[in-house]
Amino acid sequence: MSSTDVARYYDSNTRRFLLMGGGRGAYAMHRELWGPGIGSAREASSYIDRVLGDEIATLAPSPNPVVVDFGCGVGGTLFHLAERFPGARLRGITVSPRQVEIAQRFARELGYADRCSFFLGDFQSADLELRADAVVAVESFAHSTDPDAFLSNVAKHLRPGGCLLVADDFLALDEGALDARQRHRVAQFQAGWRVPAACVDRELMDRARTYGLEVQKNVDLTALTRPGSRVRDRLTAAACAVLAPLGLSGIPFFGNLIGGNALQVGLRDGFLQYRLLLFRKRPQ
Repeated sequence: MSSTDVARYYDSNTRRFLLMGGGRGAYAMHRELWGPGIGSAREASSYIDRVLGDEIATLAPSPNPVVVDFGCGVGGTLFHLAERFPGARLRGITVSPRQVEIAQRFARELGYADRCSFFLGDFQSADLELRADAVVAVESFAHSTDPDAFLSNVAKHLRPGGCLLVADDFLALDEGALDARQRHRVAQFQAGWRVPAACVDRELMDRARTYGLEVQKNVDLTALTRPGSRVRDRLTAAACAVLAPLGLSGIPFFGNLIGGNALQVGLRDGFLQYRLLLFRKRPQ
């Protein structure tokens, strides 16, 4: 699996993701989190952006922070932060040419083009030639083909004392501790969604220390998900019973269905978790 595979996956699926997320006016493609006060699927999809905004407001030394989004999608997180922090400078990186095109168009429509910039590149190696107060990675770390390169590049882009916020799906147990059925579902999730770096949270924390990133917070948000509750989840589960044995995960459309169904099963049965991890770069 390579960054090219991830780019092809998102180039093929992004417009459909946006329609599934609520159509025009929906800029987020995030996991639905049904936190306090959330009353709609669109609000649930952007709930994690509210959480990130709260954390950055507490941690950033300036009311006008510099934020980089590693794996920015079509810009939903940065647009939320642009509204939350009117003086912020916001930069996003994605491997998908289609996502860059859509994000730039959204930024112009929303009036954020002077503060939100989007770049085509691999967040494991791209250099934006800046030092940020915060780097965010919402459901993107797991796409890393080289987690060490991801963490090294995060550290490169953070000022001393700056923060990394990772919201992503993690294994609840080391892979060797899973039973055969669970390992099979994890393999479907990783192959279908192109997420080779899906791991236990402890592994990410241990790797991060090597790059001067110390964990400050680790929050399990799985209870805010509603796995399998949507009509489309139940229809997808029925379809995947037929599709998965056919080996169609390599096709982006079918890979998304098969991987998504495996994720729903994992969240429901507890061997996958959705977590927010916050790291701070050690002062130099």
